[in-house]
Amino acid sequence: MQTRELFDGYKARILKDKALYHASYKQVLEEVANSTAQYKGKPVEFLYQPMFLKDEDYQRFDRLTSELYSILNKVIKQYLEDVSFRRHFGFSPLLETLILKDPGYSTAVPIGRFDIFYHYDTGSFQFCELNADGSSGMVEQQELARIFKSSTALKAYESEYSIRDFELFDSWVQILQDKYREFSGSDDKPQVAIVDWLQAEPPSEFLEFSSAFERDGCKAVIADPRWLEYREGSLYYKDFRIDCIYRRAVTWEIIEREQEARAFIDAYLDGAVCVVGPLRSQVIHNKIVFALLHDEEKTPFLTEEEREFVRRHIPYTKIFDINDKALVDYTIQNKNSLVLKPMDKYASKGVRIGEDYSIEEWKSIIQTEAKEEYLLQEFCRVPKVSMAFFNQEEQAVEFKDSNYIIGLFMYDGRLQGVYTRTGTKNIIGSIVECFTVPNFIFSEK
Repeated sequence: MQTRELFDGYKARILKDKALYHASYKQVLEEVANSTAQYKGKPVEFLYQPMFLKDEDYQRFDRLTSELYSILNKVIKQYLEDVSFRRHFGFSPLLETLILKDPGYSTAVPIGRFDIFYHYDTGSFQFCELNADGSSGMVEQQELARIFKSSTALKAYESEYSIRDFELFDSWVQILQDKYREFSGSDDKPQVAIVDWLQAEPPSEFLEFSSAFERDGCKAVIADPRWLEYREGSLYYKDFRIDCIYRRAVTWEIIEREQEARAFIDAYLDGAVCVVGPLRSQVIHNKIVFALLHDEEKTPFLTEEEREFVRRHIPYTKIFDINDKALVDYTIQNKNSLVLKPMDKYASKGVRIGEDYSIEEWKSIIQTEAKEEYLLQEFCRVPKVSMAFFNQEEQAVEFKDSNYIIGLFMYDGRLQGVYTRTGTKNIIGSIVECFTVPNFIFSEK
């Protein structure tokens, strides 16, 4: 059975017994509300819809991420060794200094989430974002999968399939400790701080990671960079000595808020604290890397096989220059096949898809938003699949063709799990219509 048939079969089951599935949906809705699957203090928006994966889908993800990871490691190595290559990124002196600082362990990108457009029917895919800086979504996948396992949605398949999901917390604790052992030369359990800019209560995901560290014998705190002190050669949060940081604070905010993050920056540059992930992950997190990968003159270190991988699986990207009249004219004339993206923002902020705007609106975006540090990228046709939208009050369900984007969690260079967001709009992100659906791998018994 192909993956698409699992989606079709799920639709048929629901339409055959709407009352049964609606009752299960309401129970799942209540369980999610009382779970740690929270976003900005509210239960995560989700669909009562499993994201079906077959073993061959997951194996394909594993192969393609391994190939990409090899290419990205070459890019980072070139950045570290070649001053002329470094200049193409245009990073500030402080950021360049932080990137060049040896983190004390060998993995340049110990954690990331590589987002792809994946078409089930053909197996074709394109990478749309490489999130190697503050990657998130683990708690949503874990909690929704846990809750769905006891729902009608999954139980209906237990007689035909072995169904599995992904472990994303304890595995990360082990990898962070591996990096700390390499950094310190010691087998001692580190005292860990999960560090990010905090506006109110810590996100539920941070609490889950903190519990995972504590379960494994690592004392853990959640702290804001502004709360840290660097004294007597060690970094502290109050009286808590920090041996290792799980960094969730994104790089561009650390650079913009340099004075507020001074203790963190100084301790990192002095090698006084182990930071996982390192600031050098910014080399591949910044979307300018897509433009550089497509520029053969700037990447002579890639093989022809690697170039073919880039051509097939990374959308064509070019640095947007508002002073280049020919490029601006091309962008206007071909708006329906193009996207404008900031080089370094998250949650789809600033992403503008040409076909979503009138020609006058598109011209205004070019003049007012895309003036600097923007990329022009080919618009990838987002894959669609029919998904269930339940009405909370009525026993009604509507199946809508939904766009989806699959995030591949990469732990220490290996595929660890999958995270999927869906919606009916062209942009799928936390600032627009966006639903999470839990991922499961189905293996025929």
